[in-house]
Amino acid sequence: SALHGVGPATARTLSAYGLDSVGRIAAAPPATLQRILGAKTGRVVHERARGIDPTPVVPNAAARSTGAEHRFAHDELDPARRRRALLSLADDLGARLRGSGQVARALTLTVRYADRSTTTRTRRLDGPTAHGPALTEAAYALHAALGLQRARVRSVALRAEDLCRAELAARQLSFDPSDDKAHRIEAAVDRARARFGADAVHPAATLHRGTPRAQP
Repeated sequence: SALHGVGPATARTLSAYGLDSVGRIAAAPPATLQRILGAKTGRVVHERARGIDPTPVVPNAAARSTGAEHRFAHDELDPARRRRALLSLADDLGARLRGSGQVARALTLTVRYADRSTTTRTRRLDGPTAHGPALTEAAYALHAALGLQRARVRSVALRAEDLCRAELAARQLSFDPSDDKAHRIEAAVDRARARFGADAVHPAATLHRGTPRAQP
């Protein structure tokens, strides 16, 4: 799963054939991987395992994604604490996106468990956004859909995906005055952070004793 382009399903398929490490994939005959994964995917996975990537390098290209992770001090069983961590991460991602003039079209949640296994899920957003509440809502939905209940979680990470310049993205207009108010408050928070530092303002729900903080 450390290979770019290898998701959970592909990783499980490879592991079922004993190809459970990058080294074993690199040593496997290309024809074997193509038979297991299909011609195109098998070829790409074999090349990536051997350090071959023909993708052109574009100097100073804009980032396509950005992420942040929180590692808990101990394996976390409390869903409320995990939600507070997600709130902090989403708030951090939104601020970074707005600061760089970008918006995200998708959000990915990665949960790492006590046994070091991981679960990754991606959700397309309703529209390109860098709005903290929208990112938080998507993060909560991804977390709830996993149905973790009493899972022992070691860390959670959020990644804003499929980024584009904010001025190139259309924003869905809303007639809800609370939505406009939320955006105005967010702009005020951004100004306060720009003047007094990133730690000047945080969502109230994260100001709980022992609150997790984002680790970029």
